[in-house]
Amino acid sequence: MLKKLFYPLPIAFLFIVGCSGQPGHNGEVEISGQISYDRVPSVLSHGGLAKLDYDNIKRVSSKNIVIKAIGRDGKTVTETTTDKNGKYSLFVEPNIEVKIRAYARMHKEGFWDVSVVDNTNMKALYVLEGKYHNSGTKHNVRNLHAPSGWGGTDYTKARVAAPFAILDSINQVMSKIRKVDSDAKFPQLTVNWSVNNIAAGGDPDAGQIVTSNYDGERGLWILGDANSDTDEYDDHIIIHEWGHYFEDQFSRTDSIGGPHGSGEALDIRLAFGEGWGNALSGIATDDPFYFDTSGYGQSTGWYMDLEGGAQKHAGWFSEGSVQRILYDLYDKTNESHDKTSLGFGPIYKTMIGGERETKAFTSIFSFIDALKSEASSHKRDIDKTVAYEKISRISDSYGSNRNNNGDSAVAVPVYRDLRVGGTVDACSRNNYGVYNKLGNRTYIKVKISSDGSYRFDAQPKSYGNQDPDMILYDTKYPHKDIGISQYEGSPSDTLSVTLKKGEYLLDVYDASYNNSCSRVSLHRESGMAKPNAKGKTVVSKPVKRRNLPRRQYY
Repeated sequence: MLKKLFYPLPIAFLFIVGCSGQPGHNGEVEISGQISYDRVPSVLSHGGLAKLDYDNIKRVSSKNIVIKAIGRDGKTVTETTTDKNGKYSLFVEPNIEVKIRAYARMHKEGFWDVSVVDNTNMKALYVLEGKYHNSGTKHNVRNLHAPSGWGGTDYTKARVAAPFAILDSINQVMSKIRKVDSDAKFPQLTVNWSVNNIAAGGDPDAGQIVTSNYDGERGLWILGDANSDTDEYDDHIIIHEWGHYFEDQFSRTDSIGGPHGSGEALDIRLAFGEGWGNALSGIATDDPFYFDTSGYGQSTGWYMDLEGGAQKHAGWFSEGSVQRILYDLYDKTNESHDKTSLGFGPIYKTMIGGERETKAFTSIFSFIDALKSEASSHKRDIDKTVAYEKISRISDSYGSNRNNNGDSAVAVPVYRDLRVGGTVDACSRNNYGVYNKLGNRTYIKVKISSDGSYRFDAQPKSYGNQDPDMILYDTKYPHKDIGISQYEGSPSDTLSVTLKKGEYLLDVYDASYNNSCSRVSLHRESGMAKPNAKGKTVVSKPVKRRNLPRRQYY
């Protein structure tokens, strides 16, 4: 029986294989079995078409999930987890009424805790369970199977397998991590999936989730809208979104989120984050064909080749370039431009090491700079792989000395420098789109030589509609934002903030999404700092604190 705790949905497959053997230790009776689910594979055809292949559904084991024996009073008698083959074993008292319940949850105390819940039903946890039976005095075998619900031309029964398919994709990428880091600990993750989850904006608790995404708060949201867009069997989609969770919890993500495409010229932070998610899906599955099924009967989706796909606007601003570079650095297949087969270990170590700690914004620059330190004997080959994507040799995490400006006059230099008493021009261009595209934002390095109160000002360089915003970031992990300029809808803006000696980054953009230029200045403010009773300097902070725009990772 599939349930969503605490709301039962009476559909189940229970296979009672029989009883055999002798009572277990201390007179207890063993109950064992195997948990499985229907996995619907994909079919990729010429022309970039991807669909689910319901004619070749496979029975797959549910690995590392929680299993409980439940008594008549509804309480847990005992519990365990399945192994890598979906098998479990537990012991109960003889001659008691129990049922076996399999939870859509992978849990190992201190190491991982992943659950699939129905976000449209009060976060109810999905479970699969059998009927009550008497444990008797001999070994019981109780197998449970979660069917897909496919009826030949459409879903005609509950899609019991979906939550377990999602967990299995996540288990696959977690296993990839554990192979290179057996001590890896995965912070708790909640996966929100429902047949009501649709590609529309609105109330996520009603299923209006826009698209499958990571919310930045240890939550995945997965589409489940049959005959439109379902993602439960699209393992690359699931792993892509999990990749954002990995960045957030293991490494670092500075991505500003928002809509994107592999052929677009993007903000460097977004380009890396999305390229990372795509590449990780291929790395975890050892399959470079990334697919997303959709449409009537899940038959009109699309796919792309992470390794050999056509280059579209290649460069340091392209998620397509990022995904090809990362996958080429990982895989064993070499081409004329790719003589490097690093495997996953150095990539993983770079992500949790140099990329996590970089002072720059996370990008292909910071990653490659850190990777060349991690895998120093492969520097030349790494440079060749990167160069194939029209990215000249990367010598630092800031992308200095760029030749390819992506046909954006304001995109290079990638970073500008601002000193106290100085100015720098920050221009926004929207020829590639708005908010998160190449040319929308100016990255500014700021060096503060002494503690104190400082003011950043942005003044218009010309007449017109513009609304400059400035966000200041600390360059020490976790690279938190310190503040955002205080005015909205104004052609000029200011940010007053207390700073300690050190390095900072300023992100300047036009919130009105117009083509504009502002002159940004930095001054130290006087008369605001006074020593307290202990002789320490106390500086007043801005009265008003604006919230940063909400970020969503697709």
